[in-house]
Amino acid sequence: MNESTERRLESDQEAPPSRLGSLIAFILAAPRFLGSRLGLIALGLVILASLIYLTATADVFPKRGALEQEIKKLEHDIAVLEDDNRILRQKLERLQTDPNYVEDEARKKLGLVRPGETVYRLSEEPDLTAPPREPPAPPPPPPVIP
Repeated sequence: MNESTERRLESDQEAPPSRLGSLIAFILAAPRFLGSRLGLIALGLVILASLIYLTATADVFPKRGALEQEIKKLEHDIAVLEDDNRILRQKLERLQTDPNYVEDEARKKLGLVRPGETVYRLSEEPDLTAPPREPPAPPPPPPVIP
């Protein structure tokens, strides 16, 4: 084989150009393209389109942060409401199935008592952090009848 045949065989065995190679080739060819009239028009159109896009979306970016915060708040509210809903469903199920629970709730909320029961209501415990109160003034002496 001669030298030209060997070169042809080596070039046939080379891998197809990669994307990186294509990108490098495009970048190297860009100055020639941009130097032409068509290249300058294309560059101008790309810059114009970029400016239009940026002015159209300029107010979107600040609003995005506020919307994300509102979404987080609403997700938190949903979680709280779902938890409340779960507790209420459990209470409803217990009210429907447990007669002792119904009686306990009626006693607590309505102050109901069974016949013959005596209810003792205790006052709240004194607040030890509050300053002591002055004792009430003694009642006035009864009037003297002559």
